[in-house]
Amino acid sequence: NQRVAPGFIDIHTHSDLSVVYHPEQESIISQGITTQIVGNCSLCVGFATKDPIFAMEKRWLAAHNGRITWNNLKEHLQFVEDHGVATNYVMLAGQGTLRKRVMGMDERKPDNNEMAQMKSTLQDAFESGVWGISTGLEYTPSKFADIPELAELAAVGAEFGGIYASHLRNEGDFLIESVEEALEIGRRSGVPVQLSHHKAEGKANWGKVDLTLRIVEAARAEGIDVQLDQYPYTAFQTSMAVQFLPQWINSGDNETIVARLLDPSERSKVVEDILMNHADWDDIEPGCYWDTVQIGVSRINRTLQGRRLAAIARERNHSPIQTMIDIIIEEKNNISAVNFAINEADIEKVLQHPFTMIGSDAVGTAPHGKFGEDRVHPRSYGTFPRVLGHYVRDRQVVEEVVAIRKMTGLPAERLGLVNRGALMVGNFADIVIYDPNTINDRATFEDCHQFSVGIDYVMVNGRSAWELGAKTGNLAGRVLRKNH
Repeated sequence: NQRVAPGFIDIHTHSDLSVVYHPEQESIISQGITTQIVGNCSLCVGFATKDPIFAMEKRWLAAHNGRITWNNLKEHLQFVEDHGVATNYVMLAGQGTLRKRVMGMDERKPDNNEMAQMKSTLQDAFESGVWGISTGLEYTPSKFADIPELAELAAVGAEFGGIYASHLRNEGDFLIESVEEALEIGRRSGVPVQLSHHKAEGKANWGKVDLTLRIVEAARAEGIDVQLDQYPYTAFQTSMAVQFLPQWINSGDNETIVARLLDPSERSKVVEDILMNHADWDDIEPGCYWDTVQIGVSRINRTLQGRRLAAIARERNHSPIQTMIDIIIEEKNNISAVNFAINEADIEKVLQHPFTMIGSDAVGTAPHGKFGEDRVHPRSYGTFPRVLGHYVRDRQVVEEVVAIRKMTGLPAERLGLVNRGALMVGNFADIVIYDPNTINDRATFEDCHQFSVGIDYVMVNGRSAWELGAKTGNLAGRVLRKNH
């Protein structure tokens, strides 16, 4: 009963954060993923340098003894090629890191020289082989860019045949407006638009994907090339500050944000702002909002990882909002939270859309050593097996052949990956062999470092990468450069 399929293409990962110190990419290859698209959500390690402005990126790598040794994106791609990688490596140019490189963390419009510099650096990146541009409009400094700035940069991508992949400005209360913004950027620049990890966050917004999918259809009818991706989980995980603090406090680097939170008058303004928009967030009773929030990666105080914020607040005998702020300060704003705020019915609707593909939104990791200490989202290990096990076999949301296309041919066509995404004579031998009866994700929010089952063999460029539950150690992936 085994199936032989093209190697899975993960349209949305952040493994440029880990490939430097973990080229084996175990959690990624174990899912049957043979090609991953990195540099998403405006975050692009390839644009970072040794300059002090990139302290955050350097800190990410230093946690696992990695470091930045390159000066530009071309050198980063060469670094990955020289050191080897288990999967094929496709890079997007992250607009946030690009903006930081040229303008620092400034909250303003670029002047003419800065705009010219960003466009020139972006052009160099495309000439070096990137496949598109990404934004993360919830994050600093990506969020400081307006539609004209983004459309001007996206037009550079359009010239090179790239895509515009966007983590929208808001995926909750302002989801509709944020989708419209992404489409307007596509309309003005002529670039194909990719709506990243499409979802509606928060109970008040459940069901909005009915409207966003209709908006997508209308835009496609108008001639805008818009597609989507998603991960199949009812919780997302990202920075705690980005999720819960007002936008105005999240300007600047981590040290600046923490300093603001330590100022009593600024802190009281933050609490006032939160309560004005979310009166229910002051509740600490069982079943309250904060019972749906779980601490993710917390490197200073590891005992916080995996705990619900409501329980911590009750233990500290403090209000949940004040507890959340305290934790951000204690962890120096290097802390993520898992938020169980996505509706199962919405996931299924988005999955059924013909132009939705699968993206894990993961960072390649492993269950051993320092890697195993971080409480990562289970999508790092389970995204693709979960689609085939839970949504195809168990719930029959989509047919198996449809799901496989979402994981292979559709993303290959989206990017213009030549000779990949299909089992054909002359194509690269990126192959996965799985058992449709046993394939399942095993990673959970409580026990995240668990390999999936049912992925028997994975081959990358004709060499074995995963066999019967274990890596082979072959680093057979290639850096794929567009137009090269």
